[in-house]
Amino acid sequence: MIEHKISDFKMFEKAPYELPDAKTLMDAHLVGIRSQEKLFGPVFPTRLIKYALHFVAQRIGEKPPEDIKTIEQLVEYLLSKADKYPTPYCALMYAQYKTENDLQGQTGAATRVAEMGFHRGFGKASGDKGIEIDLDDVVTNLYQSAVQMKLSPKEFGYKKNEDGSVEFLLPNCYYKDGCRQGVAEKLLKRPNGMMHCNLGSSLCQYLKVVTGHEWDYENIEFDKPHCITRFYLV
Repeated sequence: MIEHKISDFKMFEKAPYELPDAKTLMDAHLVGIRSQEKLFGPVFPTRLIKYALHFVAQRIGEKPPEDIKTIEQLVEYLLSKADKYPTPYCALMYAQYKTENDLQGQTGAATRVAEMGFHRGFGKASGDKGIEIDLDDVVTNLYQSAVQMKLSPKEFGYKKNEDGSVEFLLPNCYYKDGCRQGVAEKLLKRPNGMMHCNLGSSLCQYLKVVTGHEWDYENIEFDKPHCITRFYLV
């Protein structure tokens, strides 16, 4: 299972595909989008569609269609352009951040981009409320589940710290294009001043599900070209 080490990180075998399954990943995004729509109302999907279409149009050099009115139509269109833009989920992620950023200022709502739904298929809380957690087992199960669901990055590694935290290393995260755009537009600042990470937020939910404890994260390094995110108990 463990293939080699990079510095202190244990690296898993590379996933048997270059990129995750776009349809599965975008379906996971829809979970968060629906919860945001409930909070902000119909203005949320309207703006998200506009921003996502503009994002992908800049990358493929095509004028987007004008008849896309629903999130389902948007997803169908983005998937149809995957041959020209292989990471269409970046358009959804970026549009979520940008839309929420707009509407927070108008509504005063203190929210964050909703987590994706892919963690829901990973299992249930262990029921053990002690703090002793086998992180090797937790992270290995995460990797195996993510590969099986075709959601894992091509390369993924981790290391445990003495304080009980764990750091994940992604040599080339598939969200990087969307994150770069978000950073350029100053959209990824969390209320605590740290940087949003789409996978980081969702993986905290995964860790909560499988350990029964609350987790938070912080980005240690971004786009160097790798990313390193630290996860810790709260």
